[in-house]
Amino acid sequence: MKMKAAILYGPRDLRVEEIEAPVTGENGVLIRIRVCGICPSDVRYYSGDKRDATYPWRPGHEWVGEVLEAGPEVERFQPGDRVAAFFQVVCGMCRNCQRGLFNLCLTRWGPDGDERLPSIKRGGFAEIGWAVSDALEHIPDNLSWDEASFTEPLACCYNGIKRTPISAGDTVAIVGVGPIGQLLAQLARLRGARVIALDLDPERLALAKQLGVSETIVASEPNAVQQVLDLTHGYGADAVIVAVGSPQAEKSALEMVCQGGCVSFFAGTYPSTTIPVDPNLIHYKQLWVTGSFHYGPGDFRTALDLLSGGQVQVTPLVSHRLPLDEIVEGFEIVANRRGRKALIHCSGEV
Repeated sequence: MKMKAAILYGPRDLRVEEIEAPVTGENGVLIRIRVCGICPSDVRYYSGDKRDATYPWRPGHEWVGEVLEAGPEVERFQPGDRVAAFFQVVCGMCRNCQRGLFNLCLTRWGPDGDERLPSIKRGGFAEIGWAVSDALEHIPDNLSWDEASFTEPLACCYNGIKRTPISAGDTVAIVGVGPIGQLLAQLARLRGARVIALDLDPERLALAKQLGVSETIVASEPNAVQQVLDLTHGYGADAVIVAVGSPQAEKSALEMVCQGGCVSFFAGTYPSTTIPVDPNLIHYKQLWVTGSFHYGPGDFRTALDLLSGGQVQVTPLVSHRLPLDEIVEGFEIVANRRGRKALIHCSGEV
């Protein structure tokens, strides 16, 4: 059986081609992919910012769809089921899993980069996807395909929020309110925090205000850090989450956080770089500096529940919906920050 799929042959060389569809197998599930979101990590391969990238490569991991066929050993799913896929099947028994760091499972990947615990076949920008049944969750009936496609990025954000101490009444500054920053802001509000949003784009700040942040600050203003201090009576924010890969933003976060506060580097920084930091700033302010990466299986299920319960709004974050044949335009939109979230409708109408 043939299918259309997007294949990246090198920086900015993304083509939609006809290839062989995957085979179901004993414990596999074939899924007609309805929607796949474009993630910043996909764009790093596309733009060439990921220096260790190898090509050809099939991007796309934020995908949802309906089951076409299930292998004979699959019991939880049958044709017609609506499912969301995640590629974080873990062993549960390695040192990291035993410490609760499921997202950093040591068994999942071999020393040569081979996938020891297969979950999904990469390449969500395709008409048909493949996953093991353990890497699928049922999509609640009240969620649209577009909404359900946010499960994976929301799971990443939920993992980041868990690693950031936030209590009711705290002030949290989110630096960078693209789609990911908007999700983090909503999760911080669910914990009872007052949220200050910082970004270079006035439209993104206006959307953040619409979705419930208390104050907004244009990050390019020379007194942006001072504005955060002024809004917190000179103390600084209790937590600062950096949701953009900017060395300047990361440096500013250490200046706008309060004594005893937490700075979370959520976003990856590409190309990889270093930032000048006075260690005394961390020492004398007694700061917590943390990071987060990916998510665990429980985070994925929680993200679906948050979306289904209407506790996180994602529809306003979507600026572009494009068919698979126009995927290059979608990647250019995200790469040049011309919109918010771009979704590729891989099967059916947009």
